[in-house]
Amino acid sequence: MPDSATPLVSVVVPTHNRPGLLREALASIAAQTCTDWEVVVVDDGSTPPIDAAELEAVVNGRLRLVRHDQPRGVAAARNSGFAAARGELIAQLDDDDRLAPEALSAAAAALRDADVTFLGVSAFGDEADDVNLRQRSATRRTLRLAGASAGNDECVITFDDRLFAALLLGVPAAFQHPVFRRTALDAVSPMGNDHWPESAWALEAAARGLRCVLVDRPLYQWRRDGQSYFSQAALASRMHEHDVEMKRALFERLQPVLQAEHRRLLGRALGNALFDRCWATQGAAPGFWRDFLRSLRLAPRAGHLALLLRRLRAD
Repeated sequence: MPDSATPLVSVVVPTHNRPGLLREALASIAAQTCTDWEVVVVDDGSTPPIDAAELEAVVNGRLRLVRHDQPRGVAAARNSGFAAARGELIAQLDDDDRLAPEALSAAAAALRDADVTFLGVSAFGDEADDVNLRQRSATRRTLRLAGASAGNDECVITFDDRLFAALLLGVPAAFQHPVFRRTALDAVSPMGNDHWPESAWALEAAARGLRCVLVDRPLYQWRRDGQSYFSQAALASRMHEHDVEMKRALFERLQPVLQAEHRRLLGRALGNALFDRCWATQGAAPGFWRDFLRSLRLAPRAGHLALLLRRLRAD
C-alpha cells in the first residue's frame, strides 16, 4: 500500500511462530466485503522472522510489518500494531483465528454512532460445540445484567453505564475482540501485560464512558483446538492468577475516574478474585495472609471463615 493511502480500517495481527495459521488468518481479511483496509502484522520475535513478501501476496500488497527482535508478548505486540496503524478504525485478529467476510463492514457501520464495537464470536475446531454453548450463555448473562437494548438494527446491541458492572462478573469472548475508533487509544490505557489484556481493555473502555455496542452476529471466528484453559488442567491455576493481576491493575489505574458505586464494585471484584486464588491454592501460596486480609476488607463473605479454618488446620 502506498504511504499516502489512509485506509478506513487497520487490522492488527500479532504473530509468533505460526506462519501457516497466519496465512489462513490473513486470507480471511483479504476476503472481506469491506475493501478499504490495511493489515498490520506484528512479528513478535518469530524464528525465523516472518517472510513479508509471502504475506504481501496473500493480502495483495496491503501489508505493514512491524518486527520485535525478541518475543515481548501479545499485549506489547498489539500496542506496537496500534501505534503503526493508520486507519480511522482499528480491528484485531489473532494469528490463529479468522474474520467472517462481512466482519469489517458490519463493524464500520456500527461505529458510525459508537466508539467501540464488539463482535459476536463463533468457535471452530475440536472444542467448538462446548465453547459455543458456554459462550452463548455467558454473553446472554452479560446482556441481561447490562440491561442491553437493540438499536435500529436488531443485531446491534447498545449499552449504558451498567456494562462495566456486568463485565466485572466475567468478560465473554464476544467482548474480547473490539473494533474501535482511533480516538479510543487516547482514552484507554495501552495493554500493559499479558494478564487477560483483552478483558482489561473492555472493562476500561466501559469504565471511561466510551460508547460501546455489540454486533450480535458470529463475525469473529475463534479457533478452539485444545489451547484453552478449559482443556489444559495444568493451566487452571493461572486463571486465578491472571484474574487477580488484571483486576489489581484496573483498581489502581481507574480509581481516580470511577464513580463511587463503580469504585466499590471494582474493589469487590478484586476482593473476590483474591479470595478465589487463596481458596484454589488451599492457602499454600506465598502472600496468603496479605491476600486473605485484603480480600476480607474489600469483599467480606462467610467463606472467609471456612478458608481461615482450613488454613489453620493445615498449619
